[in-house]
Amino acid sequence: MSFLEFKTGNVISLFLFGLLLFFIIVALLRDTGFGGFASFSLLSVSALSLASLVYSDIADAKEIKITAVAVFIISTVFLLSLILVISISARGELKFFRSLFIFLFICVMGILAVFLNVLNYTDDSSRYNSNERNADSGVILGAAVWGGNRPSPVLRERILKGYEIYKKKIVPKIVITGGGSPNELTEGEVSKNELIKFGVDPDDLILENTSNSTVEQLHFVRDHLYNSLSWKKIIVVSDNFHLLRAKEICSFNDMNADCFASGKELTSGGAAAFCLKESMALIVFWMSGI
Repeated sequence: MSFLEFKTGNVISLFLFGLLLFFIIVALLRDTGFGGFASFSLLSVSALSLASLVYSDIADAKEIKITAVAVFIISTVFLLSLILVISISARGELKFFRSLFIFLFICVMGILAVFLNVLNYTDDSSRYNSNERNADSGVILGAAVWGGNRPSPVLRERILKGYEIYKKKIVPKIVITGGGSPNELTEGEVSKNELIKFGVDPDDLILENTSNSTVEQLHFVRDHLYNSLSWKKIIVVSDNFHLLRAKEICSFNDMNADCFASGKELTSGGAAAFCLKESMALIVFWMSGI
């Protein structure tokens, strides 16, 4: 990846650090005399931000990396809030509660902006005509498996949508993905069995059954199929609230992907909860690639 490549995370990082630099310069031009509390706060938050960024890069465990990235984002935004308050206050003073209010405002507005994008995402199905091959393969992202090796309602709807685009000859093959728990079939294996029941030729199914996340599933497609087979386009099948992040992951990994939403319907509360979760996951992905 080129250093100058305009990935979303790079743009967000440049924007945050650009704002930090701007307000630091403003504070210095005003000849602001930082008091003991202000100096201690700025140094402490700066150290926390830098330490969490470095730790997120060297940590091996996924959960630890995500936590470190979250701490980096929070501490960096809070540092921005501190410097902003010092820069705009009449006497260049640090007012903690004002800083906290600005911090919360930035966080809420940022998460809300991402949430609305996730909630209102529109898939690419309207661009496709039936009986016409438009992509090299479909990719069904994994979801939970229920007892008795049955697909959960979420996974079943994804399988049905994948079968639909295969039957319409929009794709000639389907990649089914997803690992699982011990002593049960994996998400990928359950999806494969269901598709074979529907009449899909087993030779047209490509199984991935060791992944534990959307990123891992799409990395498999990138490393074992998209690049090695010189594919030009894939169609990713998942729930609508999941598709924006899936498309961002594909874009980050230089895969040309369109997205089809499954037919799974959610209650208003369920949709809000899933979209909020996806919003947080998308922000973490932008900043860390996880």
